[in-house]
Amino acid sequence: MSYKIDDIVTLLNAEYRGEKIEEISKLSSFFHADEKSLTFAADEKFIKNLEKTEAKVIIVPDIDLPLNIGKSYIIVRENPRIIMPKLLNFFKRPLKTFEKMLEDSAKIGENCNIAQNVYIGHDVEIGNNVTIYPNSTICEGTKIGNNTVIYSNVSIREFVEIGENCVIQPGAVIGSDGFGFIKVNGNNQKIDQIGSVVIEDNVEIGANTTIDRGAIGDTIIRKYTKIDNLVQIAHNDVIGENCLIISQVGIAGSTTVGNNVTLAGQVGVSGHITIGDNVVVGAKSGVSGNVEPNQILSGYPLVDHKEDLKIKVSLKKLPELLKRVKKLEEK
Repeated sequence: MSYKIDDIVTLLNAEYRGEKIEEISKLSSFFHADEKSLTFAADEKFIKNLEKTEAKVIIVPDIDLPLNIGKSYIIVRENPRIIMPKLLNFFKRPLKTFEKMLEDSAKIGENCNIAQNVYIGHDVEIGNNVTIYPNSTICEGTKIGNNTVIYSNVSIREFVEIGENCVIQPGAVIGSDGFGFIKVNGNNQKIDQIGSVVIEDNVEIGANTTIDRGAIGDTIIRKYTKIDNLVQIAHNDVIGENCLIISQVGIAGSTTVGNNVTLAGQVGVSGHITIGDNVVVGAKSGVSGNVEPNQILSGYPLVDHKEDLKIKVSLKKLPELLKRVKKLEEK
């Protein structure tokens, strides 16, 4: 699919500068763009790194910009974040209307076992030996690999990709909208979430777990990762290979989790951070910043797990310590 640059300039009431490029094929995030993408640099972090994106056309604020780095610019007078709702709506893929429980354009492989009362949308592709239990919804454009099992009451939103040998437990929701809003004239306005979710092979998703689609680009769960019940994974997260994500973990948006990471129960992870490979985070901990690889950590603030245990033991002694201090003060 292609989009005319002139239409985007008109939509945003913007000005075009640089080498004339007629069309682009998609909107992409800054560091994941290719030469056919349009991207945006909304703040200083991106504006300082204009040469590091592959995109040839970049939406930017009206400031002094380098003109000799092979980039063309769409200059907007409003804050680029304010024009995001318009831009994402422009790139949002139109959806076909519901017509029947099994749409004619859906393709289903051999030896599949699909229960009654399952909706399978337009252009869905289902591999061989797939089992889908009752009351599940498989929306338009979804792809499901061989030997995958989807239990009852699962909702898989449009354009999600699920690999081979996956297990989706009851009530899971994959591809729901990310929590994307922006203040416009003091009011919260929704930002369309135009990315999707990619789940690689041999992944298990627990009951009532939710995985949000990307705002731009995809939320990704790498192969052999196992996710427990009641987990929230936000938009544009990337979860590495062979991870264990235990019940009631919440991971905020645009966070990257490395390979072989274990997040124990009720861990909370902030957005826009990176957790390195082979990290273990103990239960009820809070991760608020980047974490280097090969560590066992717990607590909030996060510290070495053994140190956290010492802190917890010392807290038990605090009442007695206060009594002793009070006696010393009286003397």
